[in-house]
Amino acid sequence: MKKKVIAFALAAATALSLAACDGTAESTPPAENTPEAVGKITYADTIAWDGEYDVVVVGFGGAGSVASITAADAGASVLLTEKAPEGHEGGNTRYCGQVIVYGEDYETIRAHYEGLNAGRSTPSVMLDTYAAGISQIPDIVANITGLPKDEFVLDRRTIQQGVVEYPELPGGDKMTMISAHETLSDAYIWNALRKQVLSRDNIDVWFESPGTKLIQDPVSRTILGVTIDRKGESVNIRAKNGVVLACGGFENNAEMVENYLGLLAAHPLGTTYNTGDGIKMAMEVGAKLWHMRNSESMFTTFGFAVPQGERSANLPKAYFSKGSIIWVGQDGSRYLPEDGTVRHGKVYHCGTYMHPHYADRTFAVYDQAHADLMKENDVIPSTVQVYQADTLEELAELTGMLPETLKRTVENFNTFAQTGEDMQLGRAAANMTAFSAAGPYYAVELEPVMLNTQGGPQRNENAQVLDVNDTPIPHLYTAGELGGIAACQYQAGGNLAECFIFGQIAGKNAAAPKNDELPVLTAVSGSMKYVPGTVSDVDKDATEINVGANEYVGVSHSGMGGDVTVKITMSDDKLAKVEVVSHNETPGISDPAIEQLPAAIVEANSTDVDSVSGASVTSKAIKEAVQDALSQVK
Repeated sequence: MKKKVIAFALAAATALSLAACDGTAESTPPAENTPEAVGKITYADTIAWDGEYDVVVVGFGGAGSVASITAADAGASVLLTEKAPEGHEGGNTRYCGQVIVYGEDYETIRAHYEGLNAGRSTPSVMLDTYAAGISQIPDIVANITGLPKDEFVLDRRTIQQGVVEYPELPGGDKMTMISAHETLSDAYIWNALRKQVLSRDNIDVWFESPGTKLIQDPVSRTILGVTIDRKGESVNIRAKNGVVLACGGFENNAEMVENYLGLLAAHPLGTTYNTGDGIKMAMEVGAKLWHMRNSESMFTTFGFAVPQGERSANLPKAYFSKGSIIWVGQDGSRYLPEDGTVRHGKVYHCGTYMHPHYADRTFAVYDQAHADLMKENDVIPSTVQVYQADTLEELAELTGMLPETLKRTVENFNTFAQTGEDMQLGRAAANMTAFSAAGPYYAVELEPVMLNTQGGPQRNENAQVLDVNDTPIPHLYTAGELGGIAACQYQAGGNLAECFIFGQIAGKNAAAPKNDELPVLTAVSGSMKYVPGTVSDVDKDATEINVGANEYVGVSHSGMGGDVTVKITMSDDKLAKVEVVSHNETPGISDPAIEQLPAAIVEANSTDVDSVSGASVTSKAIKEAVQDALSQVK
């Protein structure tokens, strides 16, 4: 790879920093026409910039590559910064099947994606933009990658079952997929994109340099640049025209996976560097999030359990969906049909394909005959822990399952296998074999796997990031899986299409010169109407009450709403009158006590009277206040 020299604006930044110091500003007059000289300081002038580009793109995957290429071809200087070390960049584009969804007719594509959306509220203009892009995918891919269009494979409907996943939806029979050449899952498109990025002199590439913070003008909300962890050094890079976040989702962030997807454990099938960095940066500048609950897997829902932070692999479903094997949750009960149709991690639920509701832990349980079959075909990697026990009860003890539940689950499954009908989950008769009556029995732990998450900052048709009021945040753009368009059901090849479609839009719009002026920082003074100690809505002092001869004021702090204040009048050492003069009790509930209790106390000449039913707290407070007033009688 050709080494590139980064031109840092250190001299300008140093001069600005020195000018900000009082002593330097007094001894060294500012140069003519500088912001200091004319008294016009913007927030951008308060940042010590370490470098300046027209566009900064965060994330060297498919979307980031397309955005960088497009911006560079528009004449912009581009910094493309990547979290992974060199050789590990590429995001999920590096690992995906290298196929892209395609359809020739815009109206058909539009109808199909409306159906995939399943009633979710994705703006129509977004579906319009996406469908228009899909209808032009061969040209878009050829123009950006430089790959010869006449070598594209334009119909991939037969490469494997389920590639066109929703034939029952409108337009499903017209959808297809393209790939750039005959072979699949070989990083072919990714390598073509990488080559195009590295061939452009106006794109600088940084590895091991994640973006950590967006620098935003506090008044106009304009994104001015990015703080980047440049191999351990925090640097501020100015982006004159725009910042593009293309750093993927959060599939390898355990906390986000738990909070947004509700999963205690899940593992990526693609890159391990997608940890939600773009989501956190966007949230800090007021971005609105969407599709946070949506994620994609492959044509199975599980993989083998692996340590946190490691890539998983698809479960070899042929050996886990038929025979004497079942899937059970942590209590030992079945909850998913082992041979059910899975569409990129979604399973059928009441008319829509949705994420399954996973148990906190899931195990595949099987007998000796099935263990022999899997051993013969080398199905289970040596790194996977296999539990073995002579009885189902002992196996349950080893794995933390409930012995009686696991035993009953296997008994029920054996009955289903013998009768040829799975009365619980509908597993096909041909896929069920009864467990042996004698052990040993085995279990391996399974965990959900993910290709990617879809959630992130919501973008509009111009790839601009929207704030919580649906207003674009100036100079901020996204592309790819960071805030992907899929709200519910997902069609294979859609994510890579989105990398090209919105990567191109983001790159073009980020590169466009901006004519907006940043607001000048100006000191202001207010009217100072709110003076401490004079404007509280709560009168902290006792209510000012006029008292005459033989009158006394008492207070209780035990009311339902705080203080209750009374005034008593004495005559010949007897109570002549009790009056509640101040309270914050609940209207309706306290009223009977306030109306009835003072007279009862006067009549008894004592606070030893019954409380008013339903207003016992207020009654107690009135008695305490009267007692406080009586304590002042001399």
